[in-house]
Amino acid sequence: MKDLLHLPLLGTLLKNRWFWRLSRLSLLAITLLVIASGWHHHLIPGIAANDPLMYTNFATFGLWVLWLMGLVLLALVAGRFWCAVCPFGWLNGLFSRYGFKRSLPNWLGGMLPVTLLLVGLQISVYLLAIHRYPDYTARLLALLIIALIFSSVVFRKRAFCQLFCPAGAVLKCYARIAPFELRVRDTQVCADCSSVQCVSEKSFWQRYTLGPAVLHLQRQRPGCPVDIHPRQINDNSDCTLCMNCVENCCNDNLRLGFRPWLAELGQAFVGRGEALLLLVLTGMVTANFSKVNIPLREWIFAAPKQTALLLGWQADGYFLLAALWITLLLPLLLVVPGLILYRLRFLQISIVDEARQPVQKVDKRSLFDGLSELLLPAIPLLLGAHLILAVVKLNAKLGYFNLVLSDWSGIKSYLAVNLMGTLPQPGVLISIDLLKWVVLLLLVVSYLLAIFAVKKVAATREGRTFYVWGALINISLLAGLYLHTVIRWLFLR
Repeated sequence: MKDLLHLPLLGTLLKNRWFWRLSRLSLLAITLLVIASGWHHHLIPGIAANDPLMYTNFATFGLWVLWLMGLVLLALVAGRFWCAVCPFGWLNGLFSRYGFKRSLPNWLGGMLPVTLLLVGLQISVYLLAIHRYPDYTARLLALLIIALIFSSVVFRKRAFCQLFCPAGAVLKCYARIAPFELRVRDTQVCADCSSVQCVSEKSFWQRYTLGPAVLHLQRQRPGCPVDIHPRQINDNSDCTLCMNCVENCCNDNLRLGFRPWLAELGQAFVGRGEALLLLVLTGMVTANFSKVNIPLREWIFAAPKQTALLLGWQADGYFLLAALWITLLLPLLLVVPGLILYRLRFLQISIVDEARQPVQKVDKRSLFDGLSELLLPAIPLLLGAHLILAVVKLNAKLGYFNLVLSDWSGIKSYLAVNLMGTLPQPGVLISIDLLKWVVLLLLVVSYLLAIFAVKKVAATREGRTFYVWGALINISLLAGLYLHTVIRWLFLR
């Protein structure tokens, strides 16, 4: 399984560009159906329920249950494989061929824009509950298509993925530990290759003959959408698995397959933009985990609630403060204890003169300089917690799948289940007694993987002892919050 490209049938399929084109076209058609099925549906006239179509409409169920939760399951095994079949990224690459092809400015080159968009989505979830209403969900997708067209016309390559795709940003983090990779087989073969055909975008002629008929067509070879030569891939975070280099390579020197978990985490580097994204993701996962733990939820949201009361803000003001709190300030507070301990490695004791001026040069590093390094081993724990949320959601709501397929609008299904009683209420897939042990096992395994990640990252960092204790404090604090929730929610019912 280390090289799927050499397996019979499967390898041929993975190397076939029409397989990927048809996959992306199919998903694009499904996306358009999601928009169409939710565009004019908000509430059911005459029904007092606040969100009757949340799980019966194709738009809300398809995006927020099937896709969003399924994406976490996919990331666990295949990392950024969704990026390989994503119709938005594919359209971005196609449209950008005919735009102005400008490079992204440096201030947009990091992950700050997409992280701010993720914060904005959380604000819209709190203020508008966009995940509960089909028309809001459809408009969100429509806005993303508009952003896709704009970024494609103005910028080169896949600027949309870098600026406006929170899913791709989250998968970028999770892909670092996923047991799936695209790598070169022999680096020397790449070093000796002069054509660089794998990433070249030069035009070429193709000749088609059928009997006496001859047709010549000029085509352009698709290059790498993220400007990476396969030989330069050191981890899974940037490669989108588009398979262009596999199709173009004239030496058949690429492999696609599985590897050990956390294989390259020790050599990974997390920039400030990705560190900010991990902070936001930590806050969002922790807040979602706390929904079923009332004491923890009250503690987490106490600060924005009291601030809103002092300012005299109404519900909308509180929701705005709560979204900013859980995405920015709360996760920062959670990592500060470990960060302070880690920063003690830079503690310097200097001899001072009578004016109390240090004789030696003062270390001017910021307190947050080590933040990105400390967040790196927390990725397995975040993915594990995210996976638990996905498993619980799918277990509770996947029973609606047949109803959604039979009634895309969701109106008839809701009435049949909740008013007329002609259809039974969809139940869970597995019982709570079994689910609680599955959830506990996932949490324990993810915590152990996070401890193992601390060991791997510490081996390549300065101040190893301080780093280990700082990182262990961070992941243990998060794991403790999650374990407390699981015990109160599932084991003390």
